[in-house]
Amino acid sequence: MGTLAIFMPGTANSSKTYLSIDDLSADIESADALSVARGYFAQAMHSKTLYVITYADLTTALDTYFVDNWEFATLVANGTDHPIKDGDAMTLSNYVEGKARRFYVTGLVATDETVTKAETIKQQFFGNQRTIVFASGADADGSNYGIGALIGALANQTVGSITWKFKNLVGVKAVNYNAAQVDKLHKNGIITYVKKAGIEQTSEGFTVSGEFIDSLHGDDWIKASMESDLQKLLSTSSKISFDGTGISQLEATATAVMLQATANGVILINDKTGAGEYTVTAQSRDNTSAEDIAQRHYSGLSFSYRRSGAIHSVTVRGTVLL
Repeated sequence: MGTLAIFMPGTANSSKTYLSIDDLSADIESADALSVARGYFAQAMHSKTLYVITYADLTTALDTYFVDNWEFATLVANGTDHPIKDGDAMTLSNYVEGKARRFYVTGLVATDETVTKAETIKQQFFGNQRTIVFASGADADGSNYGIGALIGALANQTVGSITWKFKNLVGVKAVNYNAAQVDKLHKNGIITYVKKAGIEQTSEGFTVSGEFIDSLHGDDWIKASMESDLQKLLSTSSKISFDGTGISQLEATATAVMLQATANGVILINDKTGAGEYTVTAQSRDNTSAEDIAQRHYSGLSFSYRRSGAIHSVTVRGTVLL
């Protein structure tokens, strides 16, 4: 759930995975892609693979390669011959938004101009929940490195176990912004990289809409695990009978996903019961339509849960006694 895909324009649609920066640098000439990859592979917790998806038509490439095993996507130029086309960033941002899963990550150079244009940048993405905007680096090379570092360091850790704020990224330097500038970026859904209490760290952990990355990532993990585990049950069973026994198997599989999500920190644990705050409901055959039974389609399985959340700031009140 933490693999990055670098999308870059080209003459044809293709997808290839790489296991190391040496592997990629021997095959890719795009300086921007190499900068992203260097940041990605420099992090201790990076995913084993990195996708590079070349596209002649971005929407077609997304339709074709959305089934690949990546969760985060960024967009870079492929040399001077293949620059990013106007509208490509919005195409990618809107595509993942429409799918309601995965993320688009874009980088900005950490300049005063970026702060000045913060409102315009936010408006550009229409508050899309699944677009991450990260301002880092003194130039384009540093900004691209920052994208790779952000995903390489955080995305592949156990989903639910971390928040994306307060995190150190290897090779990324704290920006030269004052508190008012950082606050303006945050008000417009842009995160950056700062130094607090002597520690260099990500300044926040939200997307351009203000939604927290770890919350959406947790939602994605539950969806993906639910789909995968139910499909595995269907594929490895001789038969799932359309009765109480078969329905119980489906319910048990869904419950197992929710239990794991609770253990990972995605789902809130009730302080009184010590159990995760979730429900799994499976309707009986008697409450299933005759048409669904005839079509061998079960639509009676549902679930709900409460996100665990995280603490990002603290207010302390004290009293001095004389």
